[in-house]
Amino acid sequence: MGRHVPGFVDGYFGPAELKHEVEAETSPRSPNHLLADARGLAASLPRQPYDSQRKAYLARQLTGILTVLRKLAGEVIPFAEEIRGCFDVLPARADESVFEAALRELDGLLPGDGSVRERMIAWRSQFDLPTQRILPLVALIQAVVRQRTATLIPLPAGESATVELVTDRPWSGYNWYLGNYRSRVELNTDLPVRAYALPQLVAHEIYPGHHTEHAVKEALLYRGGGRLEHSILLINTPECLISEGIASLALDCVLPEDSRAAWLSEVFFPAAGMETLSVEQVLAIGRASRALAAVSGNAAFLLNEDGRDRAEVAAYLERYALLTPAEAQKRLSFLTDPLWRPYVFTYYYGEQLLRGWLDRIGWQTGFRRLVSEPLYPSQLIGAP
Repeated sequence: MGRHVPGFVDGYFGPAELKHEVEAETSPRSPNHLLADARGLAASLPRQPYDSQRKAYLARQLTGILTVLRKLAGEVIPFAEEIRGCFDVLPARADESVFEAALRELDGLLPGDGSVRERMIAWRSQFDLPTQRILPLVALIQAVVRQRTATLIPLPAGESATVELVTDRPWSGYNWYLGNYRSRVELNTDLPVRAYALPQLVAHEIYPGHHTEHAVKEALLYRGGGRLEHSILLINTPECLISEGIASLALDCVLPEDSRAAWLSEVFFPAAGMETLSVEQVLAIGRASRALAAVSGNAAFLLNEDGRDRAEVAAYLERYALLTPAEAQKRLSFLTDPLWRPYVFTYYYGEQLLRGWLDRIGWQTGFRRLVSEPLYPSQLIGAP
């Protein structure tokens, strides 16, 4: 499938002979051939000698694979059905009254004059970092969140993550998991990298987010449990909604706001040369802005289900996500990318699903399970 859909295979660190077998094929198997193969796998799954949790996880992964293959084979799939097939849940559109309430709250928090959007853009700009300052701050954050992650869940011996700055990408940051407990993380500098968002970004991509999850599952499920399905990472399958939910909650898990405030004030903002900023204001504006994370999902529905044009959706993003025109266009490039257009739902909706589940069962216990067990999205809806 990766030969037909570049990027679909996000990472592979399983048996080398399987990769060599595919690479040695003189031409890729046709989409229809692959579709028949995947349907055969799904039909054979109930007969496999696996435990019920593994079977249920694999069934959802196969549904995601089948959804991608049906499109590849030329089937026209309604956007909502595509989302449900890929991610095992169907997110609802957010009511715009939620956005309006958030904007009213931000109106009372943001300094200065002008519209909420103008003041938010101005407020954000004070956090723009010079390029040469980004990596030293990343290292500072990485050390803190790694130490806190290690107290929550044992990290595999020898795990490591390196960070590089890149340009010309549709995303702000990306974890390339390389196997053997190693990651290469890329941070995109096409748009400003902002100090207030950097701790969240590092936690999301490294500790206890993507790098941690992939390394722990490689150790426990693939190498320790012989489960080859955990040696391959596939975009637009249910595992992604779980993974992005974990990453979106990563900072809250290891550096909750009550302890984060002191660290930001005493360590991080002084290191960034921003010691005069109000940490209380930063955290309050962050809380008020949280609901606006659903704007991108609404924009995806407008584009791909309602057929609205790019200019109208860009204006929608500027209005409700409080973006500059350049930021709105960058967001649109993600929402219209053939590979990534369904993926936008993994972030906010993954966070919402996992946050509710963690609130019910306890954050420490739940987070350990999320990064070490093969859970799937529909399993967490209303589950104790």
